[in-house]
Amino acid sequence: LAAVFLSVLCIGYTPSTQAQEGYEGKKLYLDLGVGLSRYGFVDNYYYNYYGYDRYSLPTLRANLEYGFNHFISGGLYAGYNHYGYKGTGVYNSLEYDYRNHTSYFSVGARATFHIWAFLNNHLDLGLGVNQLDLYASVMTGIRVRTHTTKDLSKTSTKRTFGGHFGPTVGAKYYFINNMAVFAEGGYGSSSFGVFGITFMF
Repeated sequence: LAAVFLSVLCIGYTPSTQAQEGYEGKKLYLDLGVGLSRYGFVDNYYYNYYGYDRYSLPTLRANLEYGFNHFISGGLYAGYNHYGYKGTGVYNSLEYDYRNHTSYFSVGARATFHIWAFLNNHLDLGLGVNQLDLYASVMTGIRVRTHTTKDLSKTSTKRTFGGHFGPTVGAKYYFINNMAVFAEGGYGSSSFGVFGITFMF
């Protein structure tokens, strides 16, 4: 789904080849990324050790931010992560399917301080590499955990809600006008690290 969405954006979006100056205020930024989930590591080991048919998705995340000024932006984010296992069992000579899966959906607000733009433009340090954007963000919101089990007798779903608050740091490089690649690490939405592409409008 993320790949299809990204392909549609790329087809419909024709950037200029002029060199970009990195982060700018009064612009809208859309980040689309995939990352390493911070959930399911223990389950990975357990399921693989005992031969379960395990499956998982990387974390998918999208940010939409607006540049309030030359070094501060803010907006919304959403993230999704899914993992579980499935297989077949036998009970009284009857074969049945079983399934166990867990998903995390996060949504909230995000504030970002653009370090490179602040040093280069606001403090006039002239560090160069104007296409670079180094930044630090704080993300806070709600995380929804959905756990579903299915066996011979029943299917049950349990949903719990919790808060999310965490810092991240990252870097973007604008390889062409209005488009950049980025990498980000920290306590993000369901992930320890995310990489992807940014569109500036």
